[in-house]
This record gives sequence, structure tokens and C-alpha cells, in this order.
Amino acid sequence: MEQTYLYRTKTSKSIQEFIESLKENASEFNYYVRYVFNKRQEYEQRGISVDDHFNACQVMLCSFNYKGLQKNIERLAVLLLPKQVVVYERDGVTNILYLPFNEEFIREALPDDEEFAVNQSKACQRIIKLIEAST
Repeated sequence: MEQTYLYRTKTSKSIQEFIESLKENASEFNYYVRYVFNKRQEYEQRGISVDDHFNACQVMLCSFNYKGLQKNIERLAVLLLPKQVVVYERDGVTNILYLPFNEEFIREALPDDEEFAVNQSKACQRIIKLIEAST
């Protein structure tokens, strides 16, 4: 099996500027930003102390495809994971991480759904292009 890889890139934009750019560009790639998890706020709301420099967000991207779910409801089990983008700041630079999956990996999750493996792999590549357009 071909190994998945972690896509990494950086931008001179702040975390918030990058996320706003992602929101603005998302529709061009058949996505929208569904939710932004501000990890600092999440920790602080639960009484967990974090360092002053800690700044990180998880961005959930969505692409509604109800017809695809009608074909196989089990697709819900693997839809979330490939659509999480992590954005964090280190040494004044905004870093972006994304874990795309290839067809082989997706086939292992749903071996009887070849169409899903092909389409989801292409969706992962669209997310990379969306990130690049937003940096």
C-alpha cells in the first residue's frame, strides 16, 4: 500500500487571515468552512492553562454530497477525517497541516465502494489546492 503523507505548508498570513482566505476560496473548490475549533479557547474554557504563545486551530471543511450518502451511508464513517486542516503558529509563522488519503487507503476503509475511493482521493487533492490558493 502506498503510504499516506502529511501535507505541510507555511504562510506569512496570520492564522485568522489564512482562515478567512480559506472561507473566501472554499466554494471555488466545492467546500465551505463548517467550523473552526480554536484550541486555545477550548482548553481555557475547560480550565486548562496554556502558554501565552500557544495558538492553534482545527478547521473542518465540508462538501455536502447527499447523493453520495444515499449510495452508501457507511461513507459517513470516513468523511470527517480527510477534511480537517490544522493551523498553528510557531515562531511568528503560520503553519498548515493536512492529511490527505490516497485511493488505496480509502479502499481499505470501504473495500466495496470503488467510486468512493476514487472520488474521495480527488477531494483530498482539491483540499490541497484550496490550501495553496489560500496561503
